[in-house]
Formats: sequence, structure tokens, C-alpha cells
Amino acid sequence: MVSICIIGSIHVDFIIRVPRIPSIGETILGEGFEIHPGGKGANQCIGVARLGVRASLVSRVGNDFLADMALKNLKTEDNVVLDYVSTVEGVHTGVAFILVDSSGDNIIAVAPGADMYVSRSDVDKVLKSIHGFKALLVQLEIPLDTVAYALEKFHEKDVLTILNPAPAVVLHESIYKYVDVLTPNSTELGILVGLDIGSLDDVIHASRKLLKAGVRIAVVTTLGANGAVVVTRNRVVHLPAFKVKAIDTTGAGDAFNAGLAVALTEGMGIIDAVLFANAVAALSTTKMGAQEGLPRRDDVEDFIKRHGLS
Repeated sequence: MVSICIIGSIHVDFIIRVPRIPSIGETILGEGFEIHPGGKGANQCIGVARLGVRASLVSRVGNDFLADMALKNLKTEDNVVLDYVSTVEGVHTGVAFILVDSSGDNIIAVAPGADMYVSRSDVDKVLKSIHGFKALLVQLEIPLDTVAYALEKFHEKDVLTILNPAPAVVLHESIYKYVDVLTPNSTELGILVGLDIGSLDDVIHASRKLLKAGVRIAVVTTLGANGAVVVTRNRVVHLPAFKVKAIDTTGAGDAFNAGLAVALTEGMGIIDAVLFANAVAALSTTKMGAQEGLPRRDDVEDFIKRHGLS
């Protein structure tokens, strides 16, 4: 069975619905409150599993009441492997506080807690069974040293490596030679290259800088409602987003990355893989909650057929 390794965060999302995002120093009344399991690692793991691919998560939680909440959905998914998730004593499980406005847009603050204890030793444990993995999917809600180590070691084993650089920080150029596919959003892309991204030309220019820095196959920049831009060494393609009524965009990026990883490991070319990922992301915005909204394979395939793209 095809298997993907996801190394990343697990935490709990505390969500307040608001009529609009408040200004600095302003207090506004919310219109609802919810608690959902989250974390980019956990979200992407469940996203992969629901698309029918075995997903092994490498992560950590705290020894607290939040851990059970954070792991709840992961434990119910048939294709999720939690053998590489461990507990850190005396540290809280990661949490995120999210405001979602009436259009589905959001702002997020994260207190990573146990996420920051994901280490090289965790990577070494999973490396022992690396023969079963077709891809590595990793983000930046865990220590950067661990991310860099994982990318290098999985690359050495000829495993496809996908880096979702979120939340974005400036990366040392040496990391890119171990990244096959880089998946920033436009804000993250700008941070990575130190430029303001205001147009499609800016996206293309910045993507080419990252390819020159060492990214091996493609830079895929997500643009929300404007779709995604794929830049390779010899091709630029802008794929529009699917039109849906968005309720909550919180998990859309994670859904996209899960869909992209699955499609690439199943042998799709980069353009078809991004098209598939766009469909997964679009469907994820039609439900509340980063994990609850992640679609299953049948739903994605039906959605694509309804749009005449099967």
C-alpha cells in the first residue's frame, strides 16, 4: 500500500466566529465558539488518510487533557498510523486561537508547546521503516532543525519531499536542494524570498528564485480563491480555483497539501496533481473545522466529475 510520512504539529484549535476581523486594540463580540483538533501535521495526515493513502504521523503531544482532544480524530481514521507520536512530560499540547469572519477568512495565533519537541530522534525512529514511504510531507510548526534533517534524510532515500513552508520564515538556501516540491501561499512566498508579492509576475519571479536556489521539481504557490500557480524550470501554469461557497478556509492549505502529496505519489504529473489538490482544498472550505472539513476520496472524485474534469 502507498504510504506517506507526515512530520509536523498536533494541536487543538479554539475558534471564535466574528462578524469581521478586529483592529489592533479592539474588542468585538463573537457569534459562536468551537473547539476542534488541529495542527498542520495532524490536518495533513488526516487529509492524506481520507484520500485513501496510508499516513504515518511523526509528532508529539503534551501530558495534559488537551492531548486526548488533539488525537481524537486521528484515532478514528483507518489509514492513520500513530506509532511515531510520543508524549512530552511537563509541556502543554500545542494550541491555536483562530478568529473566522463572515466570509470565511481567518487570523491565527499558535502556542506550539509539545510541537517544538519534535526532534531528530523522532525522524531517526521513522527512518528505520522508510522503505514503505513514497513521500515526505513536512511543515514549519516544528523546529526548523528537525525539518531540515528530515528533508535531507528522506531525500537520501529517494523519497519525494514536499515542504509546506507554513508559517513562513527565511530559510537557509542549503535546505532547498532537499525539497522536491515547495508549496507556499503568496504571503509565505514573499517571506521566503524577501519580496512583496502583488501580482502573478511577482509569483513567477519569486518562484524562479527558489528554483535557482535548489528546489528540484516545482514551486506551487496557492492563491486562495485565485487558485494556484505552478512554476517549474520550463513551465508556468496558473490553475484557477473551483468555485464553492466557503464557510471556513482554516484548513484549506492543509487540504491542498494532502491532495497534492497523494496525487504525486499515485503518479500524476504536477499539473494534474495541483488540479486534484485544488478540488480537495475547495471542498474543505465548505465545512467548519480544519479536520472536519477534509473531504474523502469519493467526494473529491464526484466533485471533479461534476466540473467535467474527470
